[in-house]
Amino acid sequence: MSKIQIPAVLLAHILVIVLVYILQSMIFAYLPIAGVFPVILPLVVVGIAMFEGSARGAGYGLLAGMLCDISFNQPVALMTITLTIIGIGVGILSETVLARGFPTFLISCLGALLLTAFVSMFSLLFFSRVEFSSLLRVGFLQSLYSIFFAFPIYPIIRSLSRRVPSA
Repeated sequence: MSKIQIPAVLLAHILVIVLVYILQSMIFAYLPIAGVFPVILPLVVVGIAMFEGSARGAGYGLLAGMLCDISFNQPVALMTITLTIIGIGVGILSETVLARGFPTFLISCLGALLLTAFVSMFSLLFFSRVEFSSLLRVGFLQSLYSIFFAFPIYPIIRSLSRRVPSA
């Protein structure tokens, strides 16, 4: 009888995603700045995709997106699809043209945060007729608040990809 072996890096990344989800939905949800809350799970997806590639980026993006959909009040599967696409995209770019350093991570995170903010506000803009300038303000402030979490997330994800054996 063979034993099923689960790679340690899989468990470590899942643990990081769950811990960040808890921080995002149970702690930072009560700490708004200028009326906005940080969205930090996309940063983890970007980091994992950058260091682990597109396939793992997609898988962890799927998990992180499902957790976001659970905690946000928005259309079903919106963040699941968005974070999966971000994981695939950043993974492909890191495998082909992007350098795997902090400046690239920061720029990729900013792009992911702006994309998730736009996707979240899409229905409000086109179906609820909320004023574009107020949505733009909220999206920009939320991205600005969230980007500060890239500084502690980057070394965690980078060290996991270097220290934990993947198979």
